[in-house]
Amino acid sequence: MATYSPTLRRGLPRERGGDAWPPEGDAPIEIAGAPAETPVTGAAAHTSEPSVEMADVAAAPAPEPPTVAAVAATGPARSVRRGLPRVPGGEPWPAAGAAPAVATAAATSAAPATPAPGAAPVAAAATRAAAALAAPALDTATSDHPLRRGLPRAKGGEPWPPAGFAPVRAVVAEAAPVAEVAPATPVPPPLIEQPAVAASVATVPAAPPQRVPLARPAATRPPGAARPAPVRPAPVPAPKPGRFGAYTPGQLVGSAVIGGFGLLLAATFVVVVTNWFIRLDFMQDFLATYPGETHLPEGAPVGLPAWLGWQHFFNVFLIVLIIRSGLQVRTEKRPAAYWTPRWSKGGQGKISLNLWFHQSLDILWLVNGIVFVVLLFATGQWMRVVPTSWEYIPNAISATLQYVSLDWPLENGWVNYNSLQVLAYFVTIFIAAPLAAVTGVRMSGLWPKNAKTLNRIYPVEWARAVHFPVMLYFVAFIVVHVALVFLTGALRNLNHMYAAQDVVSWLGFWIFVASLVVIAVAWVAARPMVLAPIAGLFGKVGR
Repeated sequence: MATYSPTLRRGLPRERGGDAWPPEGDAPIEIAGAPAETPVTGAAAHTSEPSVEMADVAAAPAPEPPTVAAVAATGPARSVRRGLPRVPGGEPWPAAGAAPAVATAAATSAAPATPAPGAAPVAAAATRAAAALAAPALDTATSDHPLRRGLPRAKGGEPWPPAGFAPVRAVVAEAAPVAEVAPATPVPPPLIEQPAVAASVATVPAAPPQRVPLARPAATRPPGAARPAPVRPAPVPAPKPGRFGAYTPGQLVGSAVIGGFGLLLAATFVVVVTNWFIRLDFMQDFLATYPGETHLPEGAPVGLPAWLGWQHFFNVFLIVLIIRSGLQVRTEKRPAAYWTPRWSKGGQGKISLNLWFHQSLDILWLVNGIVFVVLLFATGQWMRVVPTSWEYIPNAISATLQYVSLDWPLENGWVNYNSLQVLAYFVTIFIAAPLAAVTGVRMSGLWPKNAKTLNRIYPVEWARAVHFPVMLYFVAFIVVHVALVFLTGALRNLNHMYAAQDVVSWLGFWIFVASLVVIAVAWVAARPMVLAPIAGLFGKVGR
């Protein structure tokens, strides 16, 4: 006898185009105690299973949910997978060791080995109910291992997963097959369905040994902060063809024209103001008292000797090459060759070839300067370039005002220089030249490196700070000196300097041109190809 109350669950049709199977209707509920061997006819005779009464299911004792300790205490051990250190410079985390196997807890009351015909379904239902209660406990239980966090799941978000501890998860295996008796009729699903859970404890296979990563410092950014975007250096734009730095040739020419026009306006303003100033009454009296020239002492020589002309040429030749080689030493980054002295031991005293050339020229220039000063005092020519009274100062101011106003003082260099020239020559010969020599020697290899007291009294930093401005002074002196030579009577002045004659002729000019050719040839020839064989005569040249 059977009654029908719940609606029958229908599936797919048994043939194409047919109705869903089984037919629409109510599902039968078997009465407990019916014989399992009741013959059933029709299509329902495929399988048989003993019927279970709802009262028996409700009366069965519910199994206790497994505890986390019981779950973690069973199963074979396996190696722990280790990650990054928790502190900078520490050991990889977690510590080396074995991890306990995770398994499900067994039921408190074991089922009989050979269940009764009506007890097997009841035990299976009870096991399913226990597993349903144990699953939430295993999912929510956590271990003492901190959770390893990774990159954020969205740009600018928090690292994933959230901060916390790793959960303890149960490993679920398939349940062992249970012998069942086919029912006489198809049995629908029970009114209360429970998920199937394995009744036996599953074991976890041992994992292969994991490679331990190298320890590296922990991230310095605070937890939860977004990873900063990588900063790439801005590409350096390639120089465009036909440009000089950031300017085109047209821009450079325009800048030069505008700058030159501005300087011309400034010079015109200075000339106009100076002419107005010297025409004042008190300035007229000053110029009458101090015309710009100071009388020489008695016995001063007249005229310029021939040795002074040759000394002048040697001095110009050497000073031009010294300035060129000094700028090369100051700007060179990778020397073309090196020079080592013959007496060097272990490569001591090794310098670049340009520095050797610069120091060699300095030595020749010093020798020429010593000869010049000796002859200067031996012949009395020193009285023409050394101020002998305080009258040189107001006369030099008067000569400067006359030069600026373009009403230049009378030139008579064969007999006497004006006071401004005398002061300029005195500063160049007796102040600037010794400063260049003393600072150059301090920076050269001739200076004793182990003299601690001397090095403390005269530091090399002071020498470097003075040497370069002295070179700039020589450049300015040469430019102004050559300009005044050509603007105050070129032919006569060149004869004084090179031909030792007080006449107006072209002899001194052609000697001057020949000296320029020699200087130009030496300028071009001052290359490593030419300098290396000469330097090899005094030491070793190499890379």
